[in-house]
Amino acid sequence: MFYEDERKFSRSLGWDLLLLTMMFFFRRVVPLFLVSPVFGEGAVQVLLISPPELQEAWQSYADLRKEQGVAMKVITTDEIAKDYNGPDLQEKMRLCAREHIERKAFHSIILGGDSEGDAGLIPDRDTFHQNMWGNDRDIPSDLYYISSNNWDHDGDGAYGEFVDDREAITYPDGSVAIGRIPVRTAEDIAAYGEKVTAYLAAEPSPQLALTCTVRGAYAKVYRAGSEIIPEAWPAGKVSFFFNDMTSWDGDGEKGSYDLSPENLSEKFTSGEVSKWHLHGHGLIDRWVLENDESFTYSNVNALTNEEQPLVITTVSCFTGHFDAKKDPSISEAMLRQPKGGAVIIVAPAREGKPHFHDPKKDFPLMSREGKLDGTTQTMTSFWIAALGEKKTAGLALATAKAGLADDAKKSATYHQGISELNLLGDPTLPVQ
Repeated sequence: MFYEDERKFSRSLGWDLLLLTMMFFFRRVVPLFLVSPVFGEGAVQVLLISPPELQEAWQSYADLRKEQGVAMKVITTDEIAKDYNGPDLQEKMRLCAREHIERKAFHSIILGGDSEGDAGLIPDRDTFHQNMWGNDRDIPSDLYYISSNNWDHDGDGAYGEFVDDREAITYPDGSVAIGRIPVRTAEDIAAYGEKVTAYLAAEPSPQLALTCTVRGAYAKVYRAGSEIIPEAWPAGKVSFFFNDMTSWDGDGEKGSYDLSPENLSEKFTSGEVSKWHLHGHGLIDRWVLENDESFTYSNVNALTNEEQPLVITTVSCFTGHFDAKKDPSISEAMLRQPKGGAVIIVAPAREGKPHFHDPKKDFPLMSREGKLDGTTQTMTSFWIAALGEKKTAGLALATAKAGLADDAKKSATYHQGISELNLLGDPTLPVQ
């Protein structure tokens, strides 16, 4: 009888000790694990790189985003320059980003300022491209900052050469996002933060509007909007805003609703169009619409869509030229507009070119049958990942580029296509 009681006591004591050990582990060890910098600084998974003069303003933005459920770590370019080794600030920034991605499981990098080549608040990495379109030595590619390798494999100072640097070039796998908020002042940051708050509070729109002003591109843009995107986003509605056909034409009056700056502004201001894609001509200061009318700075300044800021994709040339001495580009103006405009824009910093493996064969197919080129594939895949798969804007673009990585490894033109499209705005925002 004594031994039986002793065994019961031992079993009871054993369970008590196990319970106490588990309580200690979950109360003491697990919280340390969650907050320890070694294991990713708790919930912080976004790195925001700031110029020193805007650190306070960006910290206020980070505090705002934390309240909205997205924790950010702010680090200045001065800190990066001091703490990392590399031939220039751009390489030190890449090393800093990679450390946070690889060792701390960060999933998004934000560049907090615009650029002027190697100068500006947050310098860009110019990349070199030689293909069917000629030679481009200064295409800024923010993609470089999340790459696992330095893109100057041959050490000649030209980054991203398709042949000479091939072994070092890597593309997104869809798990890490990069975006640049191309501001210049603390006032710009505060205004952008207010728009983000309004955007997140707005009722999600079920409509995406596709605009095309280039007749040879009608077929591919219409196919993307009538077949490809709806299949992945059945709950949404795709509208069309072409030169000779719009979803707002009167009965039997094809093309009666003009694609004019005034009508476009009305759609933006009313909130009827809050997700917009434009395939058409452009310059650093304008989008060109029907009859060569232009949507310019004056139209941006008149926007009052503060309750429903825009998400935009565009292939229009130079409209995402965030590294120019002439400031702002039309995309930057839309992002900085304090009481309207946009919160996310995907745009080319130089010419928005179509990319094909076999241009002689594929260009006619694009015009006749709607074959998608690399740039249109990227934009279409962005909307599919954002709307159909509910990914953040940054991860949606990363996913779109990941889908074209094999093409980029085979073709210098597709490599350029992946490199030249940058996300301007906060990559952690949902597309709603």
